[in-house]
Amino acid sequence: MSIATPGRTTARSAAVADLFSALEGLIISYQALPDTERSKQWSADADRITGEIARHLHGARHRIAAADPAQAPGG
Repeated sequence: MSIATPGRTTARSAAVADLFSALEGLIISYQALPDTERSKQWSADADRITGEIARHLHGARHRIAAADPAQAPGG
């Protein structure tokens, strides 16, 4: 069992908040579409959606590692 340190907890929660914020923006834009267009648009934007998630996860890993060097790759 590991004990979370304040820096690690803050970095993790900030990273999660950023990811959710980005997803919220995407969700809001898709909710504005008519139901009949939503699925088609999701398919068309699948690379953009998965790219946003990947970008935020990559940034989150670096932010968490900076707050807790033991979490860094190879650390």
